[in-house]
Amino acid sequence: MSTDNPPESRTDDGIVAHGEPLVEVSGLKKHFDDGLSLLDRLLGAEQQAVKAVDGVDFTIDKGETLGLVGESGCGKSTVGETTLQLQTPTDGSVTFDGTDITEQGDLTEFRSRAQIVFQDPYSSLDPRMPVGRSIRQPLDIHDWPQGASDKMARRRDRVAELMERVGLSADQLDRYPGEFSGGQLQRVGIARALALDPDFIVLDEPTSALDVSVQAQILNLLSELQEEFDLTYLFISHDLGVIRYICDRIAVMYLGEIVEIAPAEELFTNPQHPYTKALLESVPRVELAERDRDIDPLSGDVPSPRNPPSGCRFRTRCPEIIPPEDLDISQDGFRAVMDVRDRIERREVAAEKVRDLVSEELAEDDPDESRLDSLVTDRLYERLVPVDLPGPVEEDLREALELVVDEGWEAAETMLREEYQSVCETDHPTGQVACHLVEE
Repeated sequence: MSTDNPPESRTDDGIVAHGEPLVEVSGLKKHFDDGLSLLDRLLGAEQQAVKAVDGVDFTIDKGETLGLVGESGCGKSTVGETTLQLQTPTDGSVTFDGTDITEQGDLTEFRSRAQIVFQDPYSSLDPRMPVGRSIRQPLDIHDWPQGASDKMARRRDRVAELMERVGLSADQLDRYPGEFSGGQLQRVGIARALALDPDFIVLDEPTSALDVSVQAQILNLLSELQEEFDLTYLFISHDLGVIRYICDRIAVMYLGEIVEIAPAEELFTNPQHPYTKALLESVPRVELAERDRDIDPLSGDVPSPRNPPSGCRFRTRCPEIIPPEDLDISQDGFRAVMDVRDRIERREVAAEKVRDLVSEELAEDDPDESRLDSLVTDRLYERLVPVDLPGPVEEDLREALELVVDEGWEAAETMLREEYQSVCETDHPTGQVACHLVEE
């Protein structure tokens, strides 16, 4: 790299020493309005924000790589963009090298020290602009090097040097993005991120759009650059193999929140949160001993970020949920109770459809309503409860379903909520592992 450092560039003092925070994120939130139409507003519909990021806390030490992993749509990329102030946070703070940048109006200095490499190398570069000019843009914007009389010549030299450093040829700087492969374009993106000699780089799934063989090359390059230039990374990915290879610590995200943070090897060898365990269990294995492994996938769908579950957000899909203290019931049994209760709360019990089916089976012109209601309740119970339950619990569920059959939805909901409420839905778990099971 050139010895001509950009203005406000970092010094070398302690930059690689872990334990000294460079980035501190506290209570970070980013909510997006769902954009009600004029008709919705006239009809009195309520605005519901999409809670893409909803209270995230983490720190990244100087010289460290923090991995951020989770399912698609959990808010990983939004965390990266909001940390860099590319998105304006709804709430919370981002402290960079001791300065709260969410309170700063002028981010010029911060922009010179914090950069990003995007997921798609094709869309992150202007197809009408030579790659050399794309790399040079940060230097033009920040007027690097200030006070020099031969700025353009020195900028061109720096661009050529950056091209060489990331594994490309300086002879290619006048070529356009369409003349490069995906791996080469990602190298251009990395060179552009390095132009101002930053301290911190957000890597937003930098290898997911690349072939496997090219992924390894890019990962090796990023590791070399980090060691050579004392860089600090936030590495966002859904690929657990990549995360394990390059990261010092890993933060696991679910539905806008971080549910577990741990050193990389510790997280892989001794995961604590049920969601982390499920993610690791889903990773394909190549060992012959694993060929008969039966993967138990997570049940249900990811809830909507517009209306996330109360308490622990993972509780609707968690294989374990804490029953009330005075209830002696198996995990499968209590999960069945909670599933019935959730269906009643969402008004997703198809009582009318079952009533029609039972009426057809009876083949009676005028069936007795009391008998019909009883048969519908039995049929609903058989459909919704796949396990054996203790006698009193079964009676309560049947009573709730009887109320539903009689269109007493609210009464059924209230009865089950009073009798079968878990700490998982009333209290929000916190800590390095955000799970009540771990707290217990």
